[in-house]
Amino acid sequence: MNTKEITQLAQGRKVLDVGCGRDKFPGSDGIDYAVNSVADVMHDLDDFPYPIPDDTYEVILCRNVIEHVPDVVGLMEEIHRVGKNGADVIITTPHFSSLYSYQDPTHVRHLAYDSMEYFIENTKHSNFYSDKRFRMVNREMDFGKSFPFSLIARGLFALSHHKYEKHFAFMFPANSISFHLQVTK
Repeated sequence: MNTKEITQLAQGRKVLDVGCGRDKFPGSDGIDYAVNSVADVMHDLDDFPYPIPDDTYEVILCRNVIEHVPDVVGLMEEIHRVGKNGADVIITTPHFSSLYSYQDPTHVRHLAYDSMEYFIENTKHSNFYSDKRFRMVNREMDFGKSFPFSLIARGLFALSHHKYEKHFAFMFPANSISFHLQVTK
């Protein structure tokens, strides 16, 4: 999901930018622990619960932060808690095959196309780690523009995302994954 689409989604709604850093989404409330961030709430994202009331936000952004958090289950449960029922949740992260997933020494997670299925209703992974549920609105892989390799990667992914990730991802890497979820309560 690009910035223009996020801006349209957030229009007139209460937005939380989790791990906002110095690039807080315009008009949002930001939460981060980095001293050089522009966060409105200074708080360690690994310390639960966050100092935010339940059912506060209609849009929650988690842009390139989930890969930094050791407790992804705890993070998703907090996003669920502070989001209103039906709140839109946008998560972006480098794909596990991307150089960007490993380049930053503070990344502790490397996610795949199906990683959020552990929190989605009615998947084979549902109810495994948490009883907090989201609905999958959309998920996308970004393969960049390194022609012809990105074209090959897109083709292999289109045939089967499971086979692409299992057999071809490190030969023809993706750049990133984005997930658009909705809180279900």
